[in-house]
Amino acid sequence: MKHQVDPIATKIVSAINDGYASTDRGRARCYIGASMAGTDCIAQFALSLRGFPDVKIDPTLQRIFSIGHTIEDVVVRDLKNKAGLRVWEKDDMTGRQHSAEWLNGHVVCHSDGIVDFEDGSPPAILEIKSMNDANWKKFKGYGVYVSHKKYYRQMQMMMAMFKIERSFFIAYNKNNSDYHAELVHFDQEEWDGMYVKIQQALDGQAERIGREPEDWRCKSCFKREACWSQPDLAPACQYCKHSFADKHGTFSCKFSNKPELMACEKYEQFRPTPRV
Repeated sequence: MKHQVDPIATKIVSAINDGYASTDRGRARCYIGASMAGTDCIAQFALSLRGFPDVKIDPTLQRIFSIGHTIEDVVVRDLKNKAGLRVWEKDDMTGRQHSAEWLNGHVVCHSDGIVDFEDGSPPAILEIKSMNDANWKKFKGYGVYVSHKKYYRQMQMMMAMFKIERSFFIAYNKNNSDYHAELVHFDQEEWDGMYVKIQQALDGQAERIGREPEDWRCKSCFKREACWSQPDLAPACQYCKHSFADKHGTFSCKFSNKPELMACEKYEQFRPTPRV
């Protein structure tokens, strides 16, 4: 007998997706974060630094992100209760994630925690990822540097900013709940290359990595609409091509060399530049 789709059940599922689609995710962050450390696109750094809006995230991806946070809690509990490790997933001073920043918040990174192995060795930054079976097997077989370069770079950025020499990377297999882990050490050469790109964005550069919107790297970027089209934004200094990220954590005008509170008659919206 052929399965009949139940209209009531279908309506309920549609209502769930509509609820996700209508959720207000707030304004885009206005800083360069470690989560984008794996990119080679200066434009992505620059648009994030200035707080240009992200594309709308579809309901399925929102749920994947949400489940990822839930899995992080499970992994931390297992590290503590099963492996007997000391894990500080929150900063005792703030009650929030451990974070480090430069330029009063223009560059920020957050860690999943700090791990103490209780063997007299230095602590490590904790980085937790959940993966499907194919990605997990690739990580187990080749190591994170080969399997997930973006995660490797993310940890390098965190180690540089936290001034901690190693990271503990643990991956949870979403297909069978298996674990695999790796100790990653600070890689100065890798960090130097990343630092140059971040500094270029801070200096006002914004070259796209792709030559057209259909480039696969652009199609997966949350800044793709702001990058390839002219978003309709209320004028603000952070969006102006004549402003720069200053040491105060705000944006100063190139003409006055001072922090400004509102856009002026010289306002022109910041735009990424074509790839040379």
